[in-house]
Amino acid sequence: MSTSPERTAAKPPLLVPRWIAVWFVVTALIQTYDACYELLGPLSHAGGPLAWFWPGHVFYSSFDQRYAQADAFGSAQSWANLLEVIALIWVLTHLRRWSGVVLGLIVSVATFWKTVLYFLVEASSGLEMTRQSLERGDIAGFLSVAVLPNLVWIVVPFAVIVVLGRRIVRRLQATEVRGT
Repeated sequence: MSTSPERTAAKPPLLVPRWIAVWFVVTALIQTYDACYELLGPLSHAGGPLAWFWPGHVFYSSFDQRYAQADAFGSAQSWANLLEVIALIWVLTHLRRWSGVVLGLIVSVATFWKTVLYFLVEASSGLEMTRQSLERGDIAGFLSVAVLPNLVWIVVPFAVIVVLGRRIVRRLQATEVRGT
């Protein structure tokens, strides 16, 4: 009884590190949850019949008014989140292929810059959406609720960019050496 090569061949190794794959799963879940909150507003916002499903978002919206009201930038970001989730699902099904590495890098760059843009829009507006928490003297709340958690969406994607970018560069260099 012979077995086919497909059954005996070992799976190729993961090209996307396991910690990054876990981050992508967590990211996809959070971005979907977040986008639904934003796009279902005002049903999902404070006082809405679905607000109970997003207690953290309702609390967060007391620091960031963009989450408390219908805002074009917040809506656009939510649609971008859903597009990222679709790309992440594709990446998660291609963790053993170079195409998964490349698209994972692209999605991480998008996540990084989308978050930087969110901060830049807020800074450029004179803290229009978050100023009220500072005006009421809640600097600790502002930093611990509105700033620090959002930095995760800059720091972790940047680390992913570095790791996946290095893998791609090494692959290209190896290909270049073999080709010459």
